[in-house]
Amino acid sequence: MNEPYSRRYARNSADNPILADRYTSADPIRWNGSMIYPMYTEPLGPAPKLLTMALLSAAPPAGLRGHGIGLSMVDGYIDLDGRHLGGVDVWSDALYSGVTFELTPTGPGALFTLTPVWVDALGVQKSWMGNYGILVEDIPDGRIALWCSIGEGPPNFANLVVALLTTPAPARPVDGEPAEPAPLPVRVPLARPRTPVAQPDEPQQVRDEPPPPEPEPAVWEPAAAIEDTEITRPHHFGDRLEHETHRGPDHEPRAASDRETHREIERETRREVEHEPRGQSERDRRASGPPGPESEAAHPTAGGADPGFRSALYDLGVAMYARGDEEQACTLWEQAATAGHPTAAYDLGVVRYRRGDQAGAEHWWRTAADLSETRAMAGLSELLDRQGNHAEAQMWRTRAAREAGRSAGSS
Repeated sequence: MNEPYSRRYARNSADNPILADRYTSADPIRWNGSMIYPMYTEPLGPAPKLLTMALLSAAPPAGLRGHGIGLSMVDGYIDLDGRHLGGVDVWSDALYSGVTFELTPTGPGALFTLTPVWVDALGVQKSWMGNYGILVEDIPDGRIALWCSIGEGPPNFANLVVALLTTPAPARPVDGEPAEPAPLPVRVPLARPRTPVAQPDEPQQVRDEPPPPEPEPAVWEPAAAIEDTEITRPHHFGDRLEHETHRGPDHEPRAASDRETHREIERETRREVEHEPRGQSERDRRASGPPGPESEAAHPTAGGADPGFRSALYDLGVAMYARGDEEQACTLWEQAATAGHPTAAYDLGVVRYRRGDQAGAEHWWRTAADLSETRAMAGLSELLDRQGNHAEAQMWRTRAAREAGRSAGSS
């Protein structure tokens, strides 16, 4: 089951499109008799809740550097070590022993979403593309099992199986009243659910490494919260958007047939992963420790050090995107990209791609790729493959691998 994957989805013919091309909204599709969702969503209600997740089994395609699940909030935030985040990516290392997050609503329509995320062989974080999807199953112990197909290679819903459970969060003390004793941590048994699809003989061994230290939030950071600030993030399909969040646009381009409904999905969910506007929020989403070597230092801008105004324009665009003002975000990102900000150019390419503007996507991804943005190189290579320009596509893949290796060597 964990066989090498094909970057070009060679096993999907024209009359058998990849799963990402079949989704037209957040609603499920029927595939081989099963209902497959592009994301799992669950309303929060008026009060905070605890979300506990644990890994049941994993059999990802060979060659991936990491895999996990992206958690994003709509009309709410994740309370993580006193910080209010719009989304986080939870990697298999953390899921192995079980993790619990406190989710707080900020509006009547508050909900959370979950979707698979992964890091490919080049260290590029991805989501919302390829043969990704979720099969939802109720299991006897009251939890819900999410059978996740990672987007690389053919559909395989045993790639990642995660159990989740939501419970009411303990009431916070009112000023002047004694605090309630902290509840005991929720321990989630690692029992397997009944099997609706084929599973591997044994789960993949998961590394047990501590996550990297949390970065400080930046001035324009859309995912970090100021006290009493209502946070809404697009998803993570960015609707995640990114992600890397969750999030801004998806961290990886979707198929050219994506319709306008994908923008609605993006506002329903998170950010990126990899297709979400990065900014400081992306570094927050990496708090769970994505296994790839990519770092902010791996994206130099033209002319050396990035002047403050470029970063300010980009981060302001991220904030506008989080508010749902995509046009204003694109205007700001275009100014930043023209001034030499690689991530702004990359995110513009993602937005153009989702709108069906392949020429615009190619232009901005080329701009970002020339500034050593490896995710843009990966997106550009996929786009060129679909145009039949396989030679140039391979050239960009080779350059992306070289940039990733250089980044890893300097870290």
